[in-house]
Amino acid sequence: MSKRKWTNEEIEEYREAHGAFFYCNKEDSNFLVPKAFGFGRTVNWANPISWVFILAIIGFIICSKFFR
Repeated sequence: MSKRKWTNEEIEEYREAHGAFFYCNKEDSNFLVPKAFGFGRTVNWANPISWVFILAIIGFIICSKFFR
C-alpha cells in the first residue's frame, strides 16, 4: 500500500478515532498537518522528514551555542 496525502477531513476523523495530542499516521504522507486545537500547523511524527527537520533544528541550536 502506497502512502498518499490525506485531506483535512480525513485527518480530523483520524484524530477523533486515535486521539489528538500527537499526530502519528504512517499512511499519511503529509509532513505538516493542521493543529488539532488553535491555529497553525504541526508535524506528522510518522513521516521521516519530520525527524530530519527536528534534528536539523536541534543541531543548529547546538552549533550556534558552540561556535559564537
